[in-house]
Amino acid sequence: MSRVSYRRGSSARAVAAGAPAGVAGGLLFGAAIAHTGTLPTVATLVGSGSSRAGFALHMLISAVVGAGFGLLVRGQRCGPAETLFLGVGYGALWWCIGPLTLLPLALGQPPAWQLQAAQQQFPSLVGHLLYGAGTALAFVALHGPDDPAGRLPGRPAVGTLLRGVLAGGLAALLLRSVLQARSPAVALGPALGLAVAALAPRVSQGAGAALVRGQAYGFVAWLAGELTVVPLLGDAGLRWSLEEARASFVILPGYLLLGAVTALAREGLEGLAPLLSSEHLRAYRGATAGSPMLAAGLRGAIAGLLGGAVISQLMLQGAVPAVAERLTGSGGLLVGFAVNLAIAVAIGVSYGLLFRRLGQDVTCALAWGLSYGFLWWVLGPLTLLPALLGSEPQWTAAAAGGALSALAGHLVYGACLGVTFHLLEAPFGVPWLARTRGEALRAQRRRDELLAATPALSALLVTMLLTLLVVVVGA
Repeated sequence: MSRVSYRRGSSARAVAAGAPAGVAGGLLFGAAIAHTGTLPTVATLVGSGSSRAGFALHMLISAVVGAGFGLLVRGQRCGPAETLFLGVGYGALWWCIGPLTLLPLALGQPPAWQLQAAQQQFPSLVGHLLYGAGTALAFVALHGPDDPAGRLPGRPAVGTLLRGVLAGGLAALLLRSVLQARSPAVALGPALGLAVAALAPRVSQGAGAALVRGQAYGFVAWLAGELTVVPLLGDAGLRWSLEEARASFVILPGYLLLGAVTALAREGLEGLAPLLSSEHLRAYRGATAGSPMLAAGLRGAIAGLLGGAVISQLMLQGAVPAVAERLTGSGGLLVGFAVNLAIAVAIGVSYGLLFRRLGQDVTCALAWGLSYGFLWWVLGPLTLLPALLGSEPQWTAAAAGGALSALAGHLVYGACLGVTFHLLEAPFGVPWLARTRGEALRAQRRRDELLAATPALSALLVTMLLTLLVVVVGA
């Protein structure tokens, strides 16, 4: 078969799977909007006010949008997890295209591009995000891997699923002991761990990638669990209104941390699993620790120092001097500058140790850095800093809205950190040459996985930021 005919077949296969996947996602979304009573508004696009006409039009649109998703992810070498993240981002895109743009124009109104108008459409945002997630999962089930080289993971083994459940349970117990009532229910940990193991059965990208992926899983779990499934199980209805989302925002950081800790714990358990193999123990020749890790830590410290210097001038005019005075007992801009740089270097060292050899190119490194900066916004100003100052974590929507300037600073810092670390690491990024064809294939597979993760995680990060801004501004 020629390359051209293969591409045509791949496109037809993607559309054939994407359209019914969109129908599957649209059924769930349609049931939700029927509950909210907005189907007659959809029907006005065809000159009708009937809920049945609105549902039929909604399903038709869902099928067309699903086919577009199939074409979008065709040939991307995406595993199930990346497909899920792209689906959520695709749902956010169609929220902007549909309810905020095309629907108002079709009704003779201007686009709903103001923040207040977007906040009024928040239930539709949640629905579109879950539609994208449902469409992506259905697409994975219907389409299967589009990878002739066989580089995508297959079905997870039973041991992999069990280790995922164990990782989620351990993470939930740990967060429950530390965060108490602010942590998600302990029962959600094993369920999240099972989902993580099922969507990404092969772990080979390192602890840093696990942290970033984990917070992405946590965000999706907050949407599907806290706002949707949990209240439905309690006969409380959907928590899709803006007011209910703001009330439930207090648990969102807990979900993000639960996902991150679950993914990190699973990474550790998967690394320990081969130790049970006698063949592995006989083949083990020891490890040389120190030099690569030390070099990564030093590069991270330099990158963190540069990132801290970049944002210091932006943040020293804000609350940093006052916070430094409360932490150290000394005031002044110089103390604030020193404290900010010290924290930046410490985070940079952790980045170097966690993300070494993950930045395959500048774009990939930028995505890791931005995601890590967002994670530290949750860990720092909202969690650890209040604890150091003697108060509880500030996880309310109002507190998060007041820390938006810190969010911008952490994103800028993360971008500088990721790119600078990549530039420092790039000349030494290939510590060994492949001696066998198997080693070369494994190296190429890992590179493909990392590059495929970049657009998926970037789309999910943008979606998280969009949802965050809609919820917390004005809270």
